[in-house]
Amino acid sequence: MSAVSLFDWTIYRQLFSAEAMENIFGEVATLQRMVEFERAVAKVQGDLEIIPDKAARQIVDRISADKLDLQRLREDTLEVGRPVVGLVKQLAEQVDDDCAQWLHYGLTTYDVMDTAKVLQLRDGLDEILTGTRRYREGLKDLAAEHRDTTMIARTNNLHAQPTTFGAKLATWLEEMLRHEARFEAARERVLVVQLGGAVGTLASLHPEGLDFRAALAQELGLGTIQSNWHNARDSMAEVMLCLSNLCASLARNAQNLNHLAGSDIAEVSKAGAEGRGRSSSMAHKRNPRAAEFAEATARLGRQRAAGILEVMGQDHDRCGGTWIAEWMLVPETFLLTSGALAWAVELLQRLEVHSNKMMDNINASKGLVLTERYTLALATKISKGEARRLIDEACVRVIETNTPLPEVLKGMADVRAVLGEDEIMVLADPRTYVGAAGDIVDDVLATTNKME
Repeated sequence: MSAVSLFDWTIYRQLFSAEAMENIFGEVATLQRMVEFERAVAKVQGDLEIIPDKAARQIVDRISADKLDLQRLREDTLEVGRPVVGLVKQLAEQVDDDCAQWLHYGLTTYDVMDTAKVLQLRDGLDEILTGTRRYREGLKDLAAEHRDTTMIARTNNLHAQPTTFGAKLATWLEEMLRHEARFEAARERVLVVQLGGAVGTLASLHPEGLDFRAALAQELGLGTIQSNWHNARDSMAEVMLCLSNLCASLARNAQNLNHLAGSDIAEVSKAGAEGRGRSSSMAHKRNPRAAEFAEATARLGRQRAAGILEVMGQDHDRCGGTWIAEWMLVPETFLLTSGALAWAVELLQRLEVHSNKMMDNINASKGLVLTERYTLALATKISKGEARRLIDEACVRVIETNTPLPEVLKGMADVRAVLGEDEIMVLADPRTYVGAAGDIVDDVLATTNKME
């Protein structure tokens, strides 16, 4: 059967997701986690003498996802609307008849599928955190290298005033630290076992239910909550929205770097092997593929994650109509986020910074990017309103005559009455009007280093 999802297309493999994440959320891996849950349940139930020891040992030793007939499981899933009934039926066939009745004892479908998903989330979050740390390392190295590399800051797509490339990256770097902190906090809330039986009361396992749940959580290396979360999907939503938040940052950063690499700005570029990003029609073009895919996959991840809020609308004690959406939303969001991170890391690894072009772009404004500096210098000796009036007048002359601002100011008697010619020229150096940019970079790097 031909692959339908683009994640599975041969020609698109690893364009939208990372291989490690595919191995976590693939079909076989998902079934393996369900079987792992059933095996852990049997072991703990045997230890607590809820089921016979022989049955527990057989279930633990014999059941395996490798023996499943996926086509048969598909047919059962189409009939039932859930995979667990068919799964349990096949697993029961892997043990003796007198032991089969003790498989899936006291459980419900939600228990199996939700806890299996939590086990996937644990591995998936490990991969996401590994990716964010790699991305953070790339930002850290570039920020340190370009601590004092002066560039123009742009607000509303217009030249504003000087900053440094390091300070720009430090903002992104500190943002990554916050993303990691959010993921770490969310892990504690979402990595909990789901075990409630039919309606969350554990009636089928009473009076051992609560002790059994605690022991099962310990067996799986998960936490517990006091009630159950059949219809409380807030922790799942929290993780997904953390992914969405990360994707929004990755998309913005990639878009920013893509803009800086454009022909009209050309302050950065992406190195690559011959032919990388090649246009099919224009021989001179080498398109920024890493930036493109980092942005595209991140935007898709953010869009997928937003759907999780619909899942929180649960009717009464459980509602399959919304829960089913998680089956697609959760894996696809993790896959897309992993793809975005992989591309974003590659983008930083390939990034070349052109400091000379950054200075050329600053100078292209003829000194207008330093109007604030000159206004404040004048305002130390005359009123700020009068200082602003003089600088406004000077700006008009710069634009009309294409004369650099310092030269215009030197030719204005009212300005010369306040600022000397040498002082005007000293203030004309954009590299000395970046404020605390260097200190900001140092502080962020120090914070980052403390976390390592």
